[in-house]
Amino acid sequence: MYRRLPSIRHPKAFYDVFGVVVVGVLVVAAVLTVWHGTIIRIEMAVFSGILFLWAGWAVYRILEQYPKKTRLARVK
Repeated sequence: MYRRLPSIRHPKAFYDVFGVVVVGVLVVAAVLTVWHGTIIRIEMAVFSGILFLWAGWAVYRILEQYPKKTRLARVK
């Protein structure tokens, strides 16, 4: 069975958003487990904020494309 990697630039499904967010959270957890400095914590907070903004943008982009694929959109 064919599986594709999650897309960051062109998310097409919620699988993409879920995959990228899970990998991002695992990276933040691993970095914070190894290093404990204040600068690292600030960097990880900024990274988490960017990840949160990306997830919102990706969900918006996916939902924006969804009405084009439904049967009701073709009837109009």
